[in-house]
Amino acid sequence: MNKYILSGLLFAFWMVFLDTNNYFIHSELDQQLDNLERDIDYYETTLKEDRVLLEQLETDPKAFESYARENFGMLKKGETITIIEFEDSSHE
Repeated sequence: MNKYILSGLLFAFWMVFLDTNNYFIHSELDQQLDNLERDIDYYETTLKEDRVLLEQLETDPKAFESYARENFGMLKKGETITIIEFEDSSHE
């Protein structure tokens, strides 16, 4: 076998399997990068939605009151709230 072909094959074997930055490590890093990019997209979308909600709450006092009642259980003086929880049929 030609010494150049042999050395090329050895070099390729070394780079794919034995090097510290081999193919498998690059594959893992690419997967982590994809996951991080998906997380970035999710958080950017959530941030936009929260900004829209914040603008609505700042401009409309009734929306602010409604949000406080629904999400934090706040109530007016002398008011009683009864929370009714329905049993989920999927948890048997």
